Amino acid sequence: MKYLWAFAFLCSVTACSEQAVDGGAAASNAAFDPETAQLDVQAVSQGDTKVQFTIKTNLPTPVEVMVGVSLEGQNPKDVFIGHSERITLETSETTFVLDTSNARDALPAGEYLAEVNFYNRWGAENGNPAAKTAPDIEVSVPLSLGGSGENRADAERRNELQRWVMSNIGMNVPWNRENYEERLGPAKKGPSTMSRLHDAYYFADADITFLVNRVKNEVTVWRMGDVTE
Repeated sequence: MKYLWAFAFLCSVTACSEQAVDGGAAASNAAFDPETAQLDVQAVSQGDTKVQFTIKTNLPTPVEVMVGVSLEGQNPKDVFIGHSERITLETSETTFVLDTSNARDALPAGEYLAEVNFYNRWGAENGNPAAKTAPDIEVSVPLSLGGSGENRADAERRNELQRWVMSNIGMNVPWNRENYEERLGPAKKGPSTMSRLHDAYYFADADITFLVNRVKNEVTVWRMGDVTE
């Protein structure tokens, strides 16, 4: 009987503890006022490609946010230059290092916006109904970034030239070197390993190679970068 009583007492204490924890969480969520929701962001570059973010929030955690950098002053129609990642804020203060070398294309040197964005439609999906009542929050701070060392103008020109090629040049289109150089800048002619019938024309401004069939006088295919096949 003594052991049964001790077991019952232990279970009772455990149940009380669980209720206290759940009650505390409920009280914390109930105390959150969506109108006071905020994110505070500090961003410091670490070398040319890494940015350390310090993010403070009064949102009930955990929540997910999008953290990134974007070249300042871009227009909606520009080819986007930047990089972002989705992360989870587990506590009221989080430090996170964003490595922009993971971007699809190397970022040029320039002035950027370091951004942290919370969107309640997906940022509070993980069993966090209190955070879901908060409005969307977008915060940005200015940041200088060394990036690849390439200047902004060259990067933007390359992006626009690549967009033109993607939109206008398919397989087996007629080849005219003069016309393409007028549009894409000078080309460097070299051998192609695709076949003995092909030459490779590399357009440095666009960072694109056209593989040209000299017999048919047509572009067999184009590739990104300085390639031979």
